[in-house]
Amino acid sequence: MSDRADLALPLDKLFEQFHIKVACSLGGRLNQHWLVNFKNDHLVLRRWYKETHLDEIDYEVKLLKSIAELGWPVASVIEGPFEMEGQIWGLFPYLYGEPPSVDNRAAEQRARGRLMAQFHSDLGKLSGIGQRKDWRRCEEILFDSELDRLLSRNEKQRPEEIRILWWHLERARRRVEELKLHSRPGIVIHGDFTPWNLRFQDGKLSGILDFELAHWDHRVGDFALSWRGKYDEVIYGYNEVSPLELEEWELITPMWWAGLIENACRHLKEGTWDDGWIVRKLLERSPLMGQDAVPFR
Repeated sequence: MSDRADLALPLDKLFEQFHIKVACSLGGRLNQHWLVNFKNDHLVLRRWYKETHLDEIDYEVKLLKSIAELGWPVASVIEGPFEMEGQIWGLFPYLYGEPPSVDNRAAEQRARGRLMAQFHSDLGKLSGIGQRKDWRRCEEILFDSELDRLLSRNEKQRPEEIRILWWHLERARRRVEELKLHSRPGIVIHGDFTPWNLRFQDGKLSGILDFELAHWDHRVGDFALSWRGKYDEVIYGYNEVSPLELEEWELITPMWWAGLIENACRHLKEGTWDDGWIVRKLLERSPLMGQDAVPFR
């Protein structure tokens, strides 16, 4: 193990308490993961990101348990969450398999959309999960006056980026005003239903990974990071299994923009900025966007 994070692992305590030996680092965006050996099997050790609120951890643990009970292959916690060395840890099963082939990208996207629709059908059966801490649906995001204050405050420092953000915010607001979203139902969504978060073995789904972004939302909210403003086949595949209502088709683009604008404003609030990804995504257009495919001007 050469990763610096590995060097800080309380190896002796982990072995003493759980009889596990760390094999290698599996990495992670915020939460860190390690492949560990337990008797003759593999498990995954997770160390939650130090700033993760306990409510968020409890939410994900409860959600994974509920989804596993529905029969889906997710890594429901085996041990934990537990505290060690001032941090929160958990032990999970290792989900075997490989990501889907993306040699034929259109076919993979359409198949993933169909799978997402099937998954949503069961997620709709969950009860008592509610909303994740600090998450909200797009109608709450778009009409948050804090966005206006942040954009106005930063116009001089980033005039071109702010102009792009204002244009998309105003258009998204006009679009969702027509849709009466507050009365629409919601479900818990995965939040990052991408090829690298799926595993297949012998042609069958063997794992759905990474529920760090799971929360309660409109079901089309799950298109955000699976569609990303350009992978239209994902949505067409979904529609084959679970046809979208007219209002849901209308919501897809403003919902996508709302998440991007919220992330941009979070950067502005923290005095940071990304590498340009947010603005590039806002400017991207696809045929599926319909009237929202009008170029920025």
